Amino acid sequence: MKSSVECIPCNISSLIRILKRTNATPLRLEQAVKNYMNRILNFENWQMTPVHLARETKEVITELFGAVDLYQDMKDSSNELLLSMYNELKDEVIRSADPVDKVLRFSVAGNIIDFAPGHEIDVMKTLKSSVEIDFAIDHLALLKEELKSAKSVLLIGDNCGEAVLDKLFLEIIDVPVKYFAVRSAPVLNDVTIREARLAGIDKVATVIESGSDAPGTLLDRVTKEFSDILYNVDVVISKGQGNFESLSELNRDVFFLLMSKCDVVSDYIGVNKGSFVAMKKSFATMRSVHLLR
Repeated sequence: MKSSVECIPCNISSLIRILKRTNATPLRLEQAVKNYMNRILNFENWQMTPVHLARETKEVITELFGAVDLYQDMKDSSNELLLSMYNELKDEVIRSADPVDKVLRFSVAGNIIDFAPGHEIDVMKTLKSSVEIDFAIDHLALLKEELKSAKSVLLIGDNCGEAVLDKLFLEIIDVPVKYFAVRSAPVLNDVTIREARLAGIDKVATVIESGSDAPGTLLDRVTKEFSDILYNVDVVISKGQGNFESLSELNRDVFFLLMSKCDVVSDYIGVNKGSFVAMKKSFATMRSVHLLR
């Protein structure tokens, strides 16, 4: 999907929020915002994904502080919280009538564990209520059916915390070859190879770096390894809004699992803000998300 002018103030707000974590002075905040605005004004146009615009905030922060992970403590604490619940959640999944359905719902509900928008969350309450929530778009049955015959699957990860629920999903499903893709550099609270290994995801799947250093998966920056896997596995599952923004026009079938967290994405998909979405985008039939409105 392409950017909207509404993405600009959203990214500026995100930049300010991130810098406040560093106790930046008002003067430094002002300079950072000016740097961001100068960067995007130098683009010939904004006909790019919202994730490309969001990447510029990371560039501004890197110029100020170097390659520092400002969210490492938050990432570790959210993973530790979910890992402390792991055995309980696994038991609940295994005891359920449809374990794959339940673990998928947990995995989608985990997408609310995103500290970038500044929302307060109740993790366990959200997970417990997820089995009762009606999805605005619900292709979970189709995904489960495709997983039954799949020989390989690629799950493109998003946030820490949520990634622990992805681990549970990957452990439960009966697919011979499983890949879990992560960011190649620290971005907000997104999972990198460091957090994936600390969470033990490498014990249930092959963890690979996508090559992207932005809060999504930018196809113009991915590695050859990631690209080869992306286009050759049987099933691709994309987690989170950032991955949807950057992969919604990918020329292959993809299952998008996310919570729609902004008006721009919600309008694009055709759902209310805050909706849970489990949607297959089928390239083979040339059906875009717009047909689902």
